[in-house]
Amino acid sequence: MAKSWTVQQLDAMNTKDRNILVSAAAGSGKTAVLVERIVRKITGENQTDIDRLVVVTFTRAAAAEMKARIRNRLDDMLDEDENNANLIKQIALVNNAQITTIDSFCLWILKNHFSEINLDPGFRVADKGEITLLENDVMEDMLEDYYQKGDEQFIKLIDAYGTGRNDANIEEIIKKIYALARSNPWPDEWYAQVLDTYTSIDNGSNKVLANLYESIVYSISDYKKKYEYMIEVCNRPDGPVSYLSAVNSDYMAICGIVNSQDINELAKRISNISFERLSTKKMPDALDELKEYVKGQRDKYKKYIAGLTKNVFTADIDSLMEDVHANAMAVGMMVQLSKDFADRMETEKKDRGIVEFNDIEHYALDILVRKNGIDKEYTGVADELAKYFDEILIDEYQDSNQLQEEILTAISRERLDDKPDNMYMVGDVKQSIYKFRLACPELFMKKYYTYQTYKSDNAEDIKDAITDKQKACRIELQKNFRSRKNILDTTNDVFYRVMNRNYCGIEYDSSQQLNCGLDYPECKDKRNFGWESEKSTDVVLIDTSEDDENSSIEAEALYAVKRIKALMTDENPYYVYDTDLSDYRRIQYGDIAILTRTLTGWADTFVNVLLDNDIPAMAETAQQYFKVREIKVLISLLTCIDNPMQDIPMASVLLSYFGGFTEDELAMLRVYGKNASKTDKLFIKQIKAVNESCDAALKELSYKCGSFLDKLAALRKKSRLMTIYDLLWDIVYNTGYYDYVGTMPAGKKRQSNIDVLLDRASSFEGTSYSGLFNFLRYIERLQKYDIELTDSQGSGVGSDAVRVMSIHKSKGLEFPVVIMAGLNKQINKMDARNRLVIDQELGIGTDYVNLDKHTKTSTIIKGAVARKILRDSISEEERVLYVAMTRAREKLIMLGSVTGTDKKMSAWQMLSVELALNGIYSYAECENIDKYSDMVMPVALMDKTLNSGIFNVCIITSDEDVVCDTAADNDQVSDIDNVQPCVTDNTRLDEGVPYIKEKASDMHISELPEYIKDPDADRKVKVTVSELKKMQEDSDYDINAFMPDDIKAAYKEAGKDELEAADKITNQEKAEDEDFVPTIPDFISDKEETLRANERGTAYHRVMECLDYNKIESLDDVKADIKKMLDSEKMNSMQAGCIKAEDVYEFVKSPIGQRIKEAVKKNNVRREQPFMFEYDRQLVQGVIDLYMIEDDKIVLVDYKTDRVKKGKAGEQELIRRYSVQLDYYALALVQLTGLEVKEKIIYSFALGKQISLE
Repeated sequence: MAKSWTVQQLDAMNTKDRNILVSAAAGSGKTAVLVERIVRKITGENQTDIDRLVVVTFTRAAAAEMKARIRNRLDDMLDEDENNANLIKQIALVNNAQITTIDSFCLWILKNHFSEINLDPGFRVADKGEITLLENDVMEDMLEDYYQKGDEQFIKLIDAYGTGRNDANIEEIIKKIYALARSNPWPDEWYAQVLDTYTSIDNGSNKVLANLYESIVYSISDYKKKYEYMIEVCNRPDGPVSYLSAVNSDYMAICGIVNSQDINELAKRISNISFERLSTKKMPDALDELKEYVKGQRDKYKKYIAGLTKNVFTADIDSLMEDVHANAMAVGMMVQLSKDFADRMETEKKDRGIVEFNDIEHYALDILVRKNGIDKEYTGVADELAKYFDEILIDEYQDSNQLQEEILTAISRERLDDKPDNMYMVGDVKQSIYKFRLACPELFMKKYYTYQTYKSDNAEDIKDAITDKQKACRIELQKNFRSRKNILDTTNDVFYRVMNRNYCGIEYDSSQQLNCGLDYPECKDKRNFGWESEKSTDVVLIDTSEDDENSSIEAEALYAVKRIKALMTDENPYYVYDTDLSDYRRIQYGDIAILTRTLTGWADTFVNVLLDNDIPAMAETAQQYFKVREIKVLISLLTCIDNPMQDIPMASVLLSYFGGFTEDELAMLRVYGKNASKTDKLFIKQIKAVNESCDAALKELSYKCGSFLDKLAALRKKSRLMTIYDLLWDIVYNTGYYDYVGTMPAGKKRQSNIDVLLDRASSFEGTSYSGLFNFLRYIERLQKYDIELTDSQGSGVGSDAVRVMSIHKSKGLEFPVVIMAGLNKQINKMDARNRLVIDQELGIGTDYVNLDKHTKTSTIIKGAVARKILRDSISEEERVLYVAMTRAREKLIMLGSVTGTDKKMSAWQMLSVELALNGIYSYAECENIDKYSDMVMPVALMDKTLNSGIFNVCIITSDEDVVCDTAADNDQVSDIDNVQPCVTDNTRLDEGVPYIKEKASDMHISELPEYIKDPDADRKVKVTVSELKKMQEDSDYDINAFMPDDIKAAYKEAGKDELEAADKITNQEKAEDEDFVPTIPDFISDKEETLRANERGTAYHRVMECLDYNKIESLDDVKADIKKMLDSEKMNSMQAGCIKAEDVYEFVKSPIGQRIKEAVKKNNVRREQPFMFEYDRQLVQGVIDLYMIEDDKIVLVDYKTDRVKKGKAGEQELIRRYSVQLDYYALALVQLTGLEVKEKIIYSFALGKQISLE
């Protein structure tokens, strides 16, 4: 059945030949619209191919989902029209279409045009963990160099801005400047603008001062409107007429300030302002409320002006700028350090052959655009791509930054006069919550307010688009197809009042409001707690004592437990509407999400409290992941292997599966070990002492200590000979630990957590770092910076558990019931209060430190930058609140803990009255927002006739039991300004009390039936060829868990005696081969640094990847080519030194080498081909050394450097080791190319010959 689209959605799908901005509100179906637009472009009139579209999404998951949706839509169309050649063609093209993230698209540009910027094509994309390690190492080396040089300006900078006994503060400053500069398309220009702020003597052209001027004028303009109302109040018959003289005097001064021409005049007017005293003349007819209102508003304005004169305009502008100019040297040094750090990082990354995502974007821009001063010149590559791609579609446009904007503009047709504009941008600026990732919502807002509103009845305008390229348009998608009407109404109520265009850049008006697009059917037996007209958004404040934050968090968590149990109770369960069933069903734990602004400090508490109360729950955070028992034990064990002198990890290991000690035995170890080891308090020393003890009473403990020491010694030895992945694999599987954790509660999940750690160990092996010490540093950085791991740790989608997640993580998701916790948590304003403040637009603001006078002065530039940062922070928090409120489908509960309730309620009610008068938060009121409750409570407390939705406000003590959603009859609802009681009794608000405290009887919660998890739910679905080989070698491991029976049988036959045979061969090789390289680290052997066997194999593979077959005619040609690789840094000297040119030449001369040489001439060879393919519900991944196409069939070649016996025995050994691996490669190539694999060949460098596999 055809989907029913709204008129606006159809406009968004069909409008063309112009730049289009689609403002898509939360839940408006923007992804469905985007998919349908793409499908119509490739199947409708004037159709194009899907690979001629660029579709940029924010995440890989979103890109994969969009590809899947498009593929499914095309499949459905093909079912109805089986012979449609275009549909068949588009389906074939989908997988290779540019539907991807901006990073991946830039990577595609880079891989196809790397020669434009002389980049080595063998680069690798480093992960965040590796980059943070590298940054720390480079920073340490750089600062050490500056200290050694004794640079005078550097030493002054350290003296002025360094803190404590280390350089942590200076390092943070440099990294912040470095990161912000790199988010700009041309960092050097940004650096120059920063320095210009401190060196320019023209105040009129100073960008920072201009921004300060604008913000103050906006704020005082709002006061101007308030004063106009105050004048009206004073002129009323019952108004305070005697106050009119002072109010008029203030008003005239305000008008002068608002009309100031520049920052100099503004500062002068504010500094010279004086306030006339209010008349004390009696006014018998004046109402006290109106007198208090006027006095209160005037006091607010006076306080605002006092703040400006005390903290901003402490002198005239020229005098204030003297401190700024005096600070130019310090800021110049900061910039120099940041640029030096950037240069060193680039050099280090090139040496290691790595790039990070920001590098990829900058390299892509370098390929597309050349910058000469203020002039931009688009390259031939940019012109080629602009002509090739018919449309650029950008999803989540509100989260783009200026660098990404320049890249996508470069491949658009905006500059091509003979073609229509072709940028299609979709997003919702109200959901731009990634400022910390340097998103630039201003890009969206600028276009939103400059593009004309599109109306379908003006569709004829499109015909003129080619000649009139100014007719860019915006289309509004306002209907929400997710949430119940009351959730939308209460969301609108809040943001109509909060979002002020002058302050946060967007006006929440009729074009931005959420309109209900989904009519929920009535739940006839009231299982859903009442009719639609009785739905409410609950605002619950817990009156807590003045304790620390942790007790407040726990109070909120305990309240969440009560609400969840009330929803889940057998007697009166909550029912939610299931669109798949088209009916109501009982709520499940997985329908509930608890959202918090940050997970730090909150996730642990909430998850633990919920679990303690028999509510299944999970959280999504790297920090949470590293705190689970099975991972903490493994990290502690690795720490002890690296350094057994660390007592806390050692205690953890001793009490764990690996140690087997009891707490009593640990106590005995402390007592007896301390005596035996004299004064040594370290566990490892005490264990050794007890092990050597002859005391009969310690015999059993001594034996256990000896056993543990033997295990630890064996693991420490292995750590010097094995990769981290192999070591961890050995620990996890050969000790039975993996099976052990599988028997624990949630065993499958715990095993999945271990799989994630193994994946990280494997990823670490691909970095430029090595060794256990660096791996532990790597893990430390993952924890410190909360770097995401993989989806394996995930949100538990598919699991029946309450999810605790950050609001940021919830973006794009929806839940039947949302509990938003931390409503009264302080908004983080630290970025505006640091000693150094830094902004993408305005640059750097610092205090001026006079080392001679030992004084520190806050500069006007710092104040201006801080005000901008504060404004951006609060604006983003408004958008974060919007995202949180729009995640709920059926029930929204907002939860916060409050101290000093009377004072808070009084302030909120006063602001509520202000809102009733003014309709919207003023600029100054926005500046004073400290918590989400400051945005929600004044609106929730307004007269109910002024709101569209129903707010259900409860204030309780932390030990009270409250059930807030029991469908109170209308006559039981309080008649006090829309503040409704949360219980079913007739308790009402007392006269004059601005809040309520309601009690309910304890609820009886019967035990829930045990949740039985699908045994196949957590089945491992992704394995590497290396893992398959590992499972072959481990006779105790059940390979059925990872591979189908036919592959299992092949492994069993092939790998019968492999380990024993390999040991024999290795021992023989040690004796026979003088070139044998022992895998012992040089710091142990004191020998010259050498390559391990696997590194030697990597070196050979690198040569074969880069070898220029067309130039190889002799042995000297091979040597010259290897030297060329070394000179161009495609390999290092150690790698080049271990390559025998004779081996490579023998390969080229061999029959297979000659066949490859011919295929290279025809461009029919692919080297180092990565793959991932599905086999029996599993994903198998790997990299194929080489394949070539002969006679439309594939010849697969795999290089091996294994040292094996000469002759047939060695050949058979290689076949036995690698036949299954090549079978997988062949299966992958069939899926990848659709061609038949006619030959599978192993080339052994040790044997100097090729081996054909059947």
